Amino acid sequence: MANQFGRKASLIVSSGTTGLELSELRFAFKTENSEAQTPNIMRARIYNLKKETAAKIGGEFNMITLQAGYENGNFGIIFQGTIKQTATGRERNVDSYVDVWAADGDDWYNFAVISLALKAGQTPAQIITAIQSSPSVNGVPVVNFAGDATELIAGAAAGTQQALSRGKTMFGMSREYARDWASKYGYSWSLQNGQFVVVPITGYRPGEAVVLSSTTGLIGIPEATADGVKVRALLNPLIRIGCLVQIAQGDINHITMQQQGLSYNPSTPAVAGLATAQGFYRVMTAEFEGDTRGNAWYVDLICLAVDISAPDQNNSVSATGLTQGPVEQRQPDGTWKAVT
Repeated sequence: MANQFGRKASLIVSSGTTGLELSELRFAFKTENSEAQTPNIMRARIYNLKKETAAKIGGEFNMITLQAGYENGNFGIIFQGTIKQTATGRERNVDSYVDVWAADGDDWYNFAVISLALKAGQTPAQIITAIQSSPSVNGVPVVNFAGDATELIAGAAAGTQQALSRGKTMFGMSREYARDWASKYGYSWSLQNGQFVVVPITGYRPGEAVVLSSTTGLIGIPEATADGVKVRALLNPLIRIGCLVQIAQGDINHITMQQQGLSYNPSTPAVAGLATAQGFYRVMTAEFEGDTRGNAWYVDLICLAVDISAPDQNNSVSATGLTQGPVEQRQPDGTWKAVT
């Protein structure tokens, strides 16, 4: 069991290779992370900064990185994104604060545009690689594949891995092509800490499941609902969107659904919260909340039951095997030119 005593947190604002460490100050935070195809967000309140330092946040420094965990236990990145707005104020005469609102991956989401022509024979892995690596019209940094997510691209059933029978032209917002690709091949995608994460609809990210129990940070009793299993636990940086958590079936409160004159199909999302005998669930949403001088140090989860024994749930290939095939890029004069 990991040591979950002695809180540890780091908050860094930066720009390029220059940064400012704010960990010695009191700060509180709340993040909203999910597998939805929209940017994650965070609000942080930093106390008692010098006026000169406060003025640099959101100006000179436009990036923010939050790490949290425990002194002798798990410690890692909870949120990394771009500062979008700041506000200053006072809670009382002696305590000033700076509020920071940040978004993760919104530059790619809002500004990335793709203009490529894929040749016949491209695989789904090569298609989504081209989509996620498309540049932004504003020149903002492009997101990268998460290492473990890259391995998942070939994880769908073999029947869905057919190559393009003819060439395909893509011109428009990258996010829309990513949504079309996910719908066609049975994946979900999201932006997590500046990385493009792809997970099979019925699968999960590779790695060991995070066990949640009364001895490993589980708080209260999880509840199985139509939206999924709702869980509260001590903050744990190992919990990521798409990863597995394991909860004993006996630790979950269940809700029996009554169908009034309607057909009942156990495979529909209406029973997303059903517990499994194995107790494995994929994390769909995670809201981290903490205060370095207060009581809050939690993560609230909504999880979806998965069957890890089912075939093709988590097939993977080496990331080195995911090479992008030949593509053509649209030129300013309207012509198309092959690029490597």
